[in-house]
Amino acid sequence: MLSESSKNPGRRVGIALVILCLIGIAAAARRIAVLTIAPPAASSDFGGLNAHFLTRAGATLLHVVPSLLLLLLVPLQFVSSLRRRHPRVHRWAGRLIMVLGILVGTSALWLSADPVGGSIESTATVSFGCLFLIALGKAWWHIRNGRVNLHREWATRMTAIALGVATTRPIMGVFFATSRITGLTPQQFFGPAMWIGLASTTVAGEIWIRSQTAARTVLPGAEPATRPAA
Repeated sequence: MLSESSKNPGRRVGIALVILCLIGIAAAARRIAVLTIAPPAASSDFGGLNAHFLTRAGATLLHVVPSLLLLLLVPLQFVSSLRRRHPRVHRWAGRLIMVLGILVGTSALWLSADPVGGSIESTATVSFGCLFLIALGKAWWHIRNGRVNLHREWATRMTAIALGVATTRPIMGVFFATSRITGLTPQQFFGPAMWIGLASTTVAGEIWIRSQTAARTVLPGAEPATRPAA
């Protein structure tokens, strides 16, 4: 028999969303701790990476702290019962996410000037950073004009791109675990890991959006496709 989650693709997507948010939160919390509490020695690969981020501690914190807050808030925006029962909370959380998103996106572009993985990582972070900011702007524009369905589509795109950074963490873990075999250093594999992680969640998000658009029907009691601007 099929499990409940296998019969409900939305449930599977929700579980994946929460897992990736938790990965991103853990990574952001670790980076904040390293930068503000106890930086380790630079003798290991991790230590070398930490030393790199310490040279740009201010810019890194400007990126990581808003990222952590954004990942804490994003899952709540996809809870339909919260939207229905507490619309003001949903709207104010959305506004805060917009502000955090601007900080996350612009600081990502700033950090792209000197990434660990060189030009390959830089092209990934600049490309997807710009896409993230475009999606953020489109989500804001559509909700201001009362186009709820389009707002949700672009908010989902924005979220999918943001979660790509969390997806890179297990990918980098595989590269680290196999580095003695492959001989690859973080400077060599950070770029490909960024491209794989960011592209995978962006494509997955687009597939989900298109599947929901195709399946969308107007049902009695369904949430309206448009509403007055908040």
